[in-house]
Amino acid sequence: MPTNPKSDLKAPLQLDGALAVGETITLGEAHMQKLAFREVNVKEAFTVLSHDGTFFRASLKSASPTGGSAVVYERMSGSTESPARITLVCAVLGRQRMITVVQKATELGCVRVVPVLSEHSVQPADLEKEKPWAWAGQAIKACRQCRRASVPEVLRELPLREALGASYWKGASARFSMDDRQDRRREDPFASVASPGDFVLAVGPEGGWSDAERALLEKAGARPLALGARVLRAETAVFAGFAILQHRLGDLRSTPA
Repeated sequence: MPTNPKSDLKAPLQLDGALAVGETITLGEAHMQKLAFREVNVKEAFTVLSHDGTFFRASLKSASPTGGSAVVYERMSGSTESPARITLVCAVLGRQRMITVVQKATELGCVRVVPVLSEHSVQPADLEKEKPWAWAGQAIKACRQCRRASVPEVLRELPLREALGASYWKGASARFSMDDRQDRRREDPFASVASPGDFVLAVGPEGGWSDAERALLEKAGARPLALGARVLRAETAVFAGFAILQHRLGDLRSTPA
């Protein structure tokens, strides 16, 4: 039951047939590549998707580069992937806080993390202190912890202006920007926004976006999100923003949508 060998390693591991608890499944080379990317070893668990869209948990029983086997032991209650496909555009934070940001954004369902350089963010000369080479690995670890089927993409850092011109920004159904100086008198930022869809959450650094960057974000179509009159730490703003978007547009709901 192999998948397309050219498929993205970050995409869910999917089988062509139906699955059932207690079933032993045969894994092909493409499946093993995805499990190796996720650092799943024999006797460890992973999430697998059946052809009908049902998610299951399975335990890897044997493995080689060309194939393996696993036993399905649990049918999951729903999808691990949110209908709100959120890209996080986050100014690079100091004191290695991007590690935590990537971890928690992954757990909260993001599909992509875009670290950006802004006026008040960590600057290129100091970037190595933040361990940018470790950010992508944190997404993999977080996926295993929260049992997600897919692994979000973690891009290399780039200037904010470049991020605003990228396809994930321009092609989004709606874009949101969190900043403590946002005008709270504006209209509902969720007006005329429906899910499922692709969305972007932009979060500034400590000290916020500069006035020029705020103007740039507004011109690029960012809708302001504000949380009362409190000034949040930048990483807290990331988590709060994700909670808001997932509650309004995604799968973080107290009652069914």
